Amino acid sequence: LRFFALSAESFWFDEAYSVWVAQHSVGWHIALSTQRIFPPLYYLLLHFWLPLGRTEFVVRSLSVLVGLGSIGAIYALAKRLFDTRVGLISALLLAISPLHIWYSQEARMYILVAGLGLCSAYFMLLALREGKLWHWMAYVLSTAMAMNAHYFAIFLVPFQNVYVLCLLLRRDARTGLWKHWLASQLAVGLLSVIGLAGIFSSESTYWWGLLDTWHGSPTWRDLVALMFSFSLGTTAQGRLFYWGGLLLFGLCVGCSFFVWKRRRPTVFLDDGLVFALLYLGIPLGTVFLLSQFQSFWVLRYIFPFLPPYCIIVALGIARMPGRALRVLILGAIVFASAWPIANTYRYEQKENWRAAVQYIIAEERAEDVILLVDEDIWLPFEHYYDGSVRRVGVSRAVTDRDLLTARVGMLLPQHARIWLVLSHTDNLALKDCLTGSRYTQVLSERHFTGVEVDLFAVSSD
Repeated sequence: LRFFALSAESFWFDEAYSVWVAQHSVGWHIALSTQRIFPPLYYLLLHFWLPLGRTEFVVRSLSVLVGLGSIGAIYALAKRLFDTRVGLISALLLAISPLHIWYSQEARMYILVAGLGLCSAYFMLLALREGKLWHWMAYVLSTAMAMNAHYFAIFLVPFQNVYVLCLLLRRDARTGLWKHWLASQLAVGLLSVIGLAGIFSSESTYWWGLLDTWHGSPTWRDLVALMFSFSLGTTAQGRLFYWGGLLLFGLCVGCSFFVWKRRRPTVFLDDGLVFALLYLGIPLGTVFLLSQFQSFWVLRYIFPFLPPYCIIVALGIARMPGRALRVLILGAIVFASAWPIANTYRYEQKENWRAAVQYIIAEERAEDVILLVDEDIWLPFEHYYDGSVRRVGVSRAVTDRDLLTARVGMLLPQHARIWLVLSHTDNLALKDCLTGSRYTQVLSERHFTGVEVDLFAVSSD
């Protein structure tokens, strides 16, 4: 599922950015991480992966392998929390999760954070229950690596500390646990300095402001939508499918709180379920509450907390009365997941930079000029473009018509034709300026997924 059609779509903007960053030296990564929001771990891994190749298949294979490893990790964690049956069902649910498949096929760090979060939770559990030195070291290392992969891994910390606090209050902890725990948290903090340093940079204020403007404060509807995304992904639509999927997975979640004794359901909130609920609820609840003041409620950032949701659903299936019912429900989930998984492969989802650039290369002439709006899109454009035509970037923030007219006027005498490439912007001021100019004529207008390519002829007058 994860290797299938891996190179069918071109890199979109963020993936091209990953490849561009990974090309730089190790020292460059470390230096940049202290100046901006830039946890370096994924880019460093990709840096050493790139010598294998820079095609979509090779670059994305790193994420695929991490995603496959996550399936093994969730089995180990769920088995440790409950039993082998819950471990196997959890692994199956993660294996067919449309959202997990999606991020396993993307050259970004989100799948890495999810996998490291699972490792952190697993080794934390081993350390708390068995207390061996290598368990504590593995916990510290996996948690610090998660922090150095993406700053949302910091929301693992409140969940883990609340769980340990519960153990201490119940006096259900090993002797001297609080000392070991405090030492591990200090070690995690020290090893996470590089990854989290960018949170306090000047760029972070700008970035948080953008997220708040784009997404706004989440509501209960956003929570419901998140649960559906965790259940069946984002590539299938329809009111019946939406509410039917929520009902199916909601039934499983509800059943996780009960065990059947003498054909009667009894509430059973054991330590494993408390662990899974805290793993899911505290990070999501913290992000939800903080986003009421300044929003950063973004699905791909919250995605790393999908695994505990799968474990809770798996537990609910395992606790259902009767083998026939368990098989029926699990079969319904597999069947329901097939549609969004198929849509992932059937329909183009990402920006089609490959086709857009190929179109320009096939039609361009030496005397042309290419205008890129927004100017940042030179990253995916240059990844696929190997021509020599002059390229000029124009920021999406430039909306003044006089300024744009002057800039275009400087180009008209030098070039016979002007290509205009638009993506990641709703600023059409430059296009309007070229369309309304008496010196230019529209020759063609082509639309690719997420990319618009227009060609203008320049009058000789």
